Amino acid sequence: MAVTTRNFRLTYWILSSLSLVMLLGTIVLATRIGTDKRLPFFLADTRLYTEYFFFGKPVGIQLAAALEMCVLALGVSAVLMVVLFTFQKTVSAEVYLIALWVFLVDVETLRLLMLVIAQRSTSIGSLVSLTRVVYGGRFTGLILLFISGLYAVGIGHERPQTGALLALLFGTMLAMLMPISIDRFQSSFMLQAGYRNITMIVTTSLIVINCVDYFVAARLKEDMSYAYAGIGLTAAASAWVWLWDARSLVGGMGVALFFVLCVLVATERLHKIYIWK
Repeated sequence: MAVTTRNFRLTYWILSSLSLVMLLGTIVLATRIGTDKRLPFFLADTRLYTEYFFFGKPVGIQLAAALEMCVLALGVSAVLMVVLFTFQKTVSAEVYLIALWVFLVDVETLRLLMLVIAQRSTSIGSLVSLTRVVYGGRFTGLILLFISGLYAVGIGHERPQTGALLALLFGTMLAMLMPISIDRFQSSFMLQAGYRNITMIVTTSLIVINCVDYFVAARLKEDMSYAYAGIGLTAAASAWVWLWDARSLVGGMGVALFFVLCVLVATERLHKIYIWK
């Protein structure tokens, strides 16, 4: 138990540290995007530029996305820090997998880097690679969330590290198999990928199954904390998927904060379970 707790704690330290690095990088990219006066013309040439209004003032799509990603990255860092300092003495496979998923949400911030690259470079190879990285992070995160539900029910008997490696393997494989259109730059600042409808069906199914797993765990273990955790994770995952596309400034930042709140609620409920074990 002591060795497992130490391994979990080390993982949380690494994830928290890396998320702070990602936050710093996101702030730098957001500053670069917010001060670049040529970006609106580039987006207009690609027929992607639009403006949102914030307190009566127009905000371009690039600045709205930059601020949204900053809020999301800040929220991810906050969640991982909370996990680090509240689960140091408990061992929860579910929280371990959830923490890995939350960390992978940070991959969305690479969309800002893709915008800068698309404006500056004529090479499409880096955009294709980064698009696959983002999709790989999404697929891996969904599988991690799904596996956490299996552990909650009691199906998972292997170490959670094994489940994480399997999620990474399958997520990477799916991302590599995705067809990428090299001539369709989207408002999400990514190249368009194929199988969109199938992807959304599978995504929705995994999120729903995960919620069902936590409700089953609540019934089997006679502890409603699992049900509340499942509701929180389902809401958080839905908010995360909603942020995959370009959103208005207020809507994007609001949903990013909602995502953070739901994850904190879910981890707090799981904390109440495992602190007594």
